[in-house]
Amino acid sequence: MIDLVPWGADRVDDIVDLMLRVAANEDLTPDELLTACHERSGIVMATEDGESVVAVGIDRDLNGQLVASIRLIAVGPKVQRAGRGGLLLEHAEQWATERGAQELLVGGEVPFSLWPGAPVESPIAALCATRGFETHESWQSYLVPTTYRADVPDGITIRRAIHDDDVTRVLLAATSGWPRSADEISRALEHGTCHVALRGESDPVVVGIGCHSITRAGWTGPLVVDESYRRRGIGNALLGQICRDLMIAEFDSVVAAEIPDDGARLFIESVGAVPSTRYQRMSKRLS
Repeated sequence: MIDLVPWGADRVDDIVDLMLRVAANEDLTPDELLTACHERSGIVMATEDGESVVAVGIDRDLNGQLVASIRLIAVGPKVQRAGRGGLLLEHAEQWATERGAQELLVGGEVPFSLWPGAPVESPIAALCATRGFETHESWQSYLVPTTYRADVPDGITIRRAIHDDDVTRVLLAATSGWPRSADEISRALEHGTCHVALRGESDPVVVGIGCHSITRAGWTGPLVVDESYRRRGIGNALLGQICRDLMIAEFDSVVAAEIPDDGARLFIESVGAVPSTRYQRMSKRLS
């Protein structure tokens, strides 16, 4: 097995250059790659010629299980079809196994991912399938035009969560109500890209949270509404605020990549979203 060498944050421009040659349409920025590849416990490994790179992260899921996630894998055009992809996956599996991970996923799960999973019928999905990765689910991502707007329901206030009181409310609500999304919501608060829906005036209660551009500029998520307040237009109003932010930033559309269930799919389709990339959740159990 060919050895890989670790790349630190100082090599992010080299990753940007490689991704421009591999997938220019993804338009990944240095900040996005730094966040995805170097946040939390993880490593970036590359071949000595710099033409092949894999980034792996590790963290505990909500059940306390130690899981690893492939955050990025790329093989330069000049060396494709030479077994480099399998080599990168082999190193990723070995690195994760040595650190006690019980499962290795492709995208998603470990914050902060560049993709929620592997695009269906993509080379990476095919490669992972040959190495024993299994597909557990698939879903459609959507594009929402940034022209979308919706009225705020009566009795609800929606504003950007930037003041200390609102930030504290959002953090507490995320930790108790949406723990799976708490890390991402916290990052959105740091970036100023978190909107909160509140009920009441003297001691307002968080009933919804809408975030965007956490790891990928122009991507939504998390967008959550308290179960007791759904189907009242709160999610629509939060999405409208996200679209307004991104229209100002000169985006034509917003990417809604994480569609967890049929309810979320029906909601996003109801606002005029159009289908985009189809993703699949892939993972492999490690010994």
